[in-house]
This record gives sequence, C-alpha cells and structure tokens, in this order.
Amino acid sequence: MRFQLILKISTALGLALATLPVTPAHAQYLELPPLAKARDANKNNRIDRNEAAGPLAPSFDEIDCDNSGGLDGDEIRGFFAGTDCPKPTSGSKAKSLPELPPLAKARDANHNNLIERGEAAGPLAPNFDEIDCDRNKALDGDEIRGFFAGTECKSLANPNQAAEPSSPAAPARAENELLFDLYLPRTSTMFRKILLPWTGAITAATDGRIKIKFTAASLAPINRQLRMVATGVADAGMGIHHFTRRRTVTARVSELPFAGRSSEAVSVAAWRTVQKFAKPSEYKNVVLVGVVSPPPTLIFNTKKAITSIGDFRSLKILAVGSLVRPAKLLGAPVVGIPLPFAYEQFSRGVVDGTFSNYGGLRDFRLLKFIKHATLIPGGVGNTSIFLVINKKFFEGLAGKDRDAIMGVSGEAFGAYAAGWDEEEKLSTRLAKQAGIVETPLTARAFAELKIRWSPLTPAWIADADKLGIDGEAAIAFYRGEVTKIDGRK
Repeated sequence: MRFQLILKISTALGLALATLPVTPAHAQYLELPPLAKARDANKNNRIDRNEAAGPLAPSFDEIDCDNSGGLDGDEIRGFFAGTDCPKPTSGSKAKSLPELPPLAKARDANHNNLIERGEAAGPLAPNFDEIDCDRNKALDGDEIRGFFAGTECKSLANPNQAAEPSSPAAPARAENELLFDLYLPRTSTMFRKILLPWTGAITAATDGRIKIKFTAASLAPINRQLRMVATGVADAGMGIHHFTRRRTVTARVSELPFAGRSSEAVSVAAWRTVQKFAKPSEYKNVVLVGVVSPPPTLIFNTKKAITSIGDFRSLKILAVGSLVRPAKLLGAPVVGIPLPFAYEQFSRGVVDGTFSNYGGLRDFRLLKFIKHATLIPGGVGNTSIFLVINKKFFEGLAGKDRDAIMGVSGEAFGAYAAGWDEEEKLSTRLAKQAGIVETPLTARAFAELKIRWSPLTPAWIADADKLGIDGEAAIAFYRGEVTKIDGRK
C-alpha cells in the first residue's frame, strides 16, 4: 500500500519538479552584515577570500566553518560574537535543515527547505502530523525520508516543543548498546564494506556483550561529528578530519596529493602515522579507534578529455573540504556542495565536474552524467575519515571489552579498507561499461600540476608545526609506510 502511495506522489510531483525554477545559488546564504555587504564585489551574498578585509582576512579559514571557500552572514556574525563555528540562526533554514528529497522539493513553494501543511501532497498530506516528529508544523528532509523508510519518530521530551537540531538530546539506549551516529546512506560502500564488518567483529570479540546500534538519522551535521561524540550525544561516530582541521592535523597527511595507491595502504599508513606523531589534544574527550580513507581521488567531468591544466578553467568543479583548494589551484570555478547532493547539481547543469573515485560516482548515482575521467598518478589526495568513541563511555566499559574493541580496531580497522579497494574495481568496470573514457595526464601536464599543487604540502607542515609535530618527518614516514604496504600486495 505504501509503495503505491509513493508511486502516486512521485507521478504527481514529477511535472512540478520539471518546471521548478532554479533558486539562485546565493539564496541559500544568510544575509551579510551591512559593512561586509559593501565588500561583496560580485554580489553573491558571500565574502570570498579576495574580498575579505580587516580582521576577516587573516582569520578567513577559521571563520569559514563549512569550508566552502566563502564567508556567509552566519559565519561573520559568529566570528564577531566570539563564538566557535556558530549554530545557524532561525533565518538560515536552507543551511541548517536537511536537504529535501527532489520530489518533495518541487512542492517547496517558498524555498525554505521545509514542506508546510499547505504544500503537502500525496501521502504527506493525510499523514502530516504523524510525519512531523518535532511538532514544528513543517516537514524537513529527515522526517520525509524517515516516513518513506517506515521508521518511527524519535520520542521528544516535550511533544509540544520542537527539538533543537543543532543540540539534540542523547537518545536512550541499552546498557550494552553503543549508539553510533550515522550520516551516510546504508547503501554506501563505507557502511557496507567498512562499518558493518567492524561492528560485527566487535560483537563477536565481546561475545555479544557490546552491540552497535546505528541512528536512523544523523544527530549532527558532518562538521559537528567530533564535538557531538565528545559531548556524549552519541557514543560513537565518524567524520572527516578536514572539518576539524585546526584540531586534528596528523591524519590529514593523507590529504596531500600523489601518495595514494590503495584505500588499504593509505588507511593503515595514516593510522601508523597518527600513532607515532599525533598529539593528545587532537582527540580530546574521545578515543580514536580508526582512520580510513576511500580509494584515491580522481577528477571527473561531463564535457571533455583533459589534455592540459588550462582545460580545468572551463569546468565548474564540485568540491568541499580538503578538495576546495586543489580545485582553485587548478583555476577551476568551485561549487561548494557535498557529493551526496551532487545528483541534482549535475542534472541541472550547475556543475561540470567533481573530485571523486569511481565508487563515489556509483554510490551517488552520477555515472549517467560523467563522460571523462582524468587519471592522476597517486591521486588528488585521500579524504581522511576518523572513527571515535566517547571517552567516558569507553572508559566505563569492562577492561576486557575495551581490549576486545581495540583488538578489532586501529590498524585492523584500516585493513577493512581492502574491501573498499575491491568495490572500487567493480565500480571502475561499471563506469567503463557506462562509457566513461579515461585520459592519463601527459608528462607535461603532470609536471605543471605538481607546481600548481606545491603550496599544499608546506601548508600542512605549517599546521603540524603549530601543534609541535615534525611535519616533514611525518610526511616521510607516511609515504614510506604507503609504499611498504602496497609493495606487499
């Protein structure tokens, strides 16, 4: 019955989606303060790096909480208020709320990233109050997805009061249950090939005493995962090191270009580097139990084979986090939108290319758009992912259970990335079957690329030096371990 209802709403909203006007890219950003607005030369409602002046210029990276390469009104106001990466204000709904599903978005007449009662159609209308878990008289993306997935609303302490998404209360859980905050889809390679084997190993190693429960929807945005686990909102979680780049520096050595060969080698080498060089302050109030990276990143586009570095200037590249600066150093216009939201951007022609691996194209249904792959020896760099457990929770476990968890974590966790490498081979075959053409960089283009990206390494070394880490020694150690591990395969 529910499937039939979903089919009806999909059909009913299909035409609306086709005629939906494209909201200007700058509309998602909160209005700039008056003095900052005067610096906004290109009128995109953001302060880009070349527009920053006064205290904004030297503090640009600190203020840029979402690593988008531009400062919006929320970030600027938070900086002058002395807050650390501020929570979105009530006027910043488009940024703070989970993205609506495409068909629901077609009904969002006022473009506030919510479906109000008057905008609801199909099964959303008669079930509105059931779907409205936080009782705020509007449906967000998580609520709509939860309804179609058949998941129950999380209970609220006060059902008449909306839950605050930026500071959720920790859900109740059994004594032997470890609550893991999950922001990835369960169809993703990371979940299937890394997290599931790891959680199964923990249950087996503890003879069933510790079980992992994944949240139905994420309790915090990706750039707040470390803080969320540190404060005990969830017992465990994962996130990307670049989003905590001022605090967690050591593991980001894998973000540097040209060193990656396989996910397994990069992941294990990064773990060993962290064990040897990391400072305790990098993982305060949490226990680091794993570091993992997907297979090396390539550059994909919809238009043409890349034969020179200058070809990148004509491509609008989708990039976030550690990939923003490499894209800009290529001279490419950057669209700061995460890969999970790339489908809509490609379907509308907003972007022409993206940094990814073949598995990412497959996970996020981008194979239908991509025509060309640019092969880069050693890759663009590897996104560095951390896995952490709340320190208080971990220390509250019996000693034998702590030992059991660490016995299947750490370097053993990195070894699970071999499954990611196998999946990448399958994704590569499917991509080629879909007609994607691979073009290796010429020797001349690669030489120019190394010059373009030469500032990346000293920038990381400078960050390492600030924490008292010998950055040059850490890089040499990491690359040596990658080579050593790959050489045994």
